[in-house]
Amino acid sequence: MTTGDVGPFRLQFTTPRGVTRDIPGLDELDDMFKVKSIQKKFRDSWTRPLTDLWDITTSGGTTATVSGGVLTIASGTTAGGFAELLSKETFTIPFRAMVALQSGATRQANTHHIIEAVSVDPATGIPDGKHSFNIDVGGAASTTVTQMVYSVQNGGLVPLASTASTIVTTASYSIMELEPFSDECYFHSRALDSTNGRSNSYVRHQQIPDPTATYKLRIRSMNHQAFRAISNAVAGPGNVIRLTSTAHGYTGNPTVWVDHLNGVTNNGTVVRGNYTATVIDANTLDLTGTVFGGAYVAGSGHLALAAAPAASINFQSQFLNCQDYAELTAEITAGRGQTVVGQGLGVILTGATATTTNIGTVTANVAGQAAHDAVIAGNPVRMAARALTAAYASVATGDVADLVSTLQGVLVTRPWQIPELEWSYAAAAGGVINTTDVPLVAAAAAGLRRYICSMQLSNNSAVATEIVLKDGATIIWRGHLPANAPMAEIIFENPLKTTAATALNFACITTGAAVYVNAQGFTAP
Repeated sequence: MTTGDVGPFRLQFTTPRGVTRDIPGLDELDDMFKVKSIQKKFRDSWTRPLTDLWDITTSGGTTATVSGGVLTIASGTTAGGFAELLSKETFTIPFRAMVALQSGATRQANTHHIIEAVSVDPATGIPDGKHSFNIDVGGAASTTVTQMVYSVQNGGLVPLASTASTIVTTASYSIMELEPFSDECYFHSRALDSTNGRSNSYVRHQQIPDPTATYKLRIRSMNHQAFRAISNAVAGPGNVIRLTSTAHGYTGNPTVWVDHLNGVTNNGTVVRGNYTATVIDANTLDLTGTVFGGAYVAGSGHLALAAAPAASINFQSQFLNCQDYAELTAEITAGRGQTVVGQGLGVILTGATATTTNIGTVTANVAGQAAHDAVIAGNPVRMAARALTAAYASVATGDVADLVSTLQGVLVTRPWQIPELEWSYAAAAGGVINTTDVPLVAAAAAGLRRYICSMQLSNNSAVATEIVLKDGATIIWRGHLPANAPMAEIIFENPLKTTAATALNFACITTGAAVYVNAQGFTAP
């Protein structure tokens, strides 16, 4: 029920379990409602008595102790021995649980070391066997210290387990993470106190646990073989629980662990834990002393044979924490829900260099700090070019190309190039007196051409001559110099060019003239 108090007292409500709480989100100091991104911050560094934060169950010589900031669960060597630590705190999806653990340099084949989250009845806080997700770093899952098995469960069905999956070694301390969301569940592995990120990550989308359920964390150590699926449960002779598990491989009267058997009860109680069994045949066994009730839900239940590990093995942890994130469902636009200037949230996009990390696409209207003929204020939007001393590789047709400037930012426009790519030729003493080709500029590198912008010519001889410019051996310009012609300049407003990697040559057609030729140009693709 809800109670309202007057005067300086706060408005409170009472939960179905009789616990009185303040209104969620109401901050007493500031007298206002606050929305927080983290709902609960849970951490156990194993520096206090276990019973402060955990409910503990042990059996068969398996023990759980804390000392010096380390949790140690010693398996012992009794078949069927187990220890369970169930958190007193509850959590809701999404959250992230992180545990620092090690399980020894040599895993024992008949042990499970399980870190899991299990759904509970919100009224009693007791696990209901309906939803769970876990990682198992015990030898029954894999005897290799760089492997784990992870699983998810929904609706009381048998957990959907992975194959053995690679993780950071548990021979020494490493980090394991459980990270459930409403649409997927992640399982991560990483080195302890490392500057590197996660080394291994796995995700499940099938059969993930209900995001609306309430969960507790549980740590388990069990001396049992690998889990086997149950395919049916019925009432046997004397109304005992009779299980079907195809080709179970058990004989005589073994002890078996049974859980996740949905719909079936033992004399009205949940079927979970160690039971003495009687093997009926290769596929069937009875749970001795049980009383069948309910109706089996197809696809639920699994069991594991109690088995003694070859030696006691310690599962150890340095800490376990859980960040329970509260999902934000309120609009954060000053309560008006409008896309009005002044209501937006400032966002800074961070990440690695743009060439390695995609941080999304942003479409924005960009305006400078000042209009034309206005006083510049702040930092106006700048236009820039690429400052070069050598040509960059040509781009493909239709591609974007950078503007080019000198190292001082002087924009280069056609026909001029950056100074480093300009060339000039000075006339030789005595001028050109024969018909041999004179290279004004040698062939450029592959993909580059020689351009001529201007040329100055004179004839210091009584012999007139025809003159030509050549692209290698091919004439691309022709002219005539009369006898005793004074110096004259020719400007090529549309510069002449050679083919790529070809010399630009000059020649007289008549022998006996004395032609002085000077030329200027640039190199470009």
